[in-house]
Amino acid sequence: MSVPENMSALHILGFLYLSFTHSTDGALSESEIVKIADILQKWVPSAPREGIAKVMSEAAGWYNTLDTDDARRDAVRETAGMLREGLSDKQRAHLLLSLIELARADGTVTAEEEDFINFVKSTFEVGAAS
Repeated sequence: MSVPENMSALHILGFLYLSFTHSTDGALSESEIVKIADILQKWVPSAPREGIAKVMSEAAGWYNTLDTDDARRDAVRETAGMLREGLSDKQRAHLLLSLIELARADGTVTAEEEDFINFVKSTFEVGAAS
């Protein structure tokens, strides 16, 4: 996996959010990019918007180096594991809620989105969504 230089927790979060929005429907809209930036901003409110944009660009570059679904799934598994180890219970719950927020943004939660969220929940060792 080709990761950004000086990778931060924000890169990992950005990668996970980008993976979620792209892998569940095969597309990434401008509104989804803005929504991800807004969510990342909540993680680090003092970060300048240009810094958030740079992190997103680097996370997208990382995502784009993964050319198969298997490679992307492996990277999601690895990043979710990093977040499980690095985030508190409260932060992991916040991350899961933000994934649900992204899923609901277009008015419909797809089976693929539910599967992704449940995968992250299982990695975090939290019960499956109901």
